[in-house]
Amino acid sequence: MKQIASRLIARHGQAATLLRPLPMINDGLGFVPNPDPPTPYPVTVLSATYMVELQFIASGFVEMTDRRVFVAADGLTVTPNTIDQLRIGGEVLHIIRVTSLSPGGEVFFYELQVRDAV
Repeated sequence: MKQIASRLIARHGQAATLLRPLPMINDGLGFVPNPDPPTPYPVTVLSATYMVELQFIASGFVEMTDRRVFVAADGLTVTPNTIDQLRIGGEVLHIIRVTSLSPGGEVFFYELQVRDAV
């Protein structure tokens, strides 16, 4: 099943980059974000729009411009997290939510809710 999910995402999706920020640093007064560029991890993604009920949008769970992105787990060396960003083409997106399809403990793919990083 994992190979089927990865093959479908690869066939209908595109290359992207998961951007993992470096650990915070201590500047002597406390911890601050690391100014160095994030670590890039290549991923294969399939992007889609949300088809949701208006109450989810009205309640703030999902914004009108949010997207669903399916990330192939095959070959992925890190687990996507909400501290990460996702670059698709030249567009950088914030990761709002991460879920995985993992029956029996094996992750087939990740589903991300992403939003423009404006």
